[in-house]
Amino acid sequence: MIYLPTDSLDVRHNFALEYYLMTEKRLLEPVLLLWSTTPTVMLGKYQTAENELNRPFIEANHIAVVRRLSGGGTIYNDQGGCQFTLITPTQDKAIDFTSGLKLVTRALNQIGIKAQTDSRNDLVVDGRKVSGSAQYMTDGFRLHHGSLLFNANMDWMSQALKVDPVKLKAKHINSVHQRTVNLIEQQPHWTAAEFKQQLEKALLSMTNAKTSRLTLAEENRLQTIAGQHFSEAAVWQRDHRQFDHVHKRYLKGIGVIAIAFNLDSQRCFSAVKISGDFFSNINLEHFEQSLIGKAYQQGAVAPVIERQLQQAPIKGLYPEQLTALLF
Repeated sequence: MIYLPTDSLDVRHNFALEYYLMTEKRLLEPVLLLWSTTPTVMLGKYQTAENELNRPFIEANHIAVVRRLSGGGTIYNDQGGCQFTLITPTQDKAIDFTSGLKLVTRALNQIGIKAQTDSRNDLVVDGRKVSGSAQYMTDGFRLHHGSLLFNANMDWMSQALKVDPVKLKAKHINSVHQRTVNLIEQQPHWTAAEFKQQLEKALLSMTNAKTSRLTLAEENRLQTIAGQHFSEAAVWQRDHRQFDHVHKRYLKGIGVIAIAFNLDSQRCFSAVKISGDFFSNINLEHFEQSLIGKAYQQGAVAPVIERQLQQAPIKGLYPEQLTALLF
């Protein structure tokens, strides 16, 4: 394993570093990153910003906003926490959090934090979330990244994020704050910097990782990538279409899935938009286009959805569940 230290607190730089390692550097060994950010909200690839983010609060407090290339839900983090990234060469196309969460859990346990995995993609302490993870794939590589909350500003988190009432109701909670906890409760004498140092030491010891660094030319390349793929302006771009039908559901182990659509005078799909906090490598634009012109009938829609999900699955979702959501 190779460990690449990064001192940047700019989330766009750090996401650009991930992307560069996945698509251009393409190292043949696993890569580990451990990094922090200024106050930042990170929107999932398939989410809609206006549904998830409190824009007036975010802008008033100069919180950075970025859209990840991975699915899942929106997270908040700041210098009171840190992020981990694991990039692994693989020919496996499936999203799988097992090995990454196992490694991080072992490291946390080693430094005296009693964290464990839950049923999906989170790490919890006494049933309360301390870390959320997400993944995306490129040809030959899997990227698993996640947050770790040590002493993050929970008040800012709760005000910056708008959690879908469908999810809150399904989880029987009133707010994201109710379900989330800082790890400082486990190690109250540490600062966030000390926590990160202890975690880094444990991870390097467990993996025997070799430390490496980028060249100046590579660092300059990251600035270009950040502008191309992780601009804040792109997060706030809106789909101005008006939809007559919106069907939304929280599915346990999958997440929130929403399908908005219009039908023409012949009862055929004329517009479709799918969004949510699910995990997938799916090209939604291609998926949505495949439904345009199809009759609004289960018999016409089911084969299309099955074919699309065979090509790019949504983690945990069966085609018939998505078909049922439409009707």
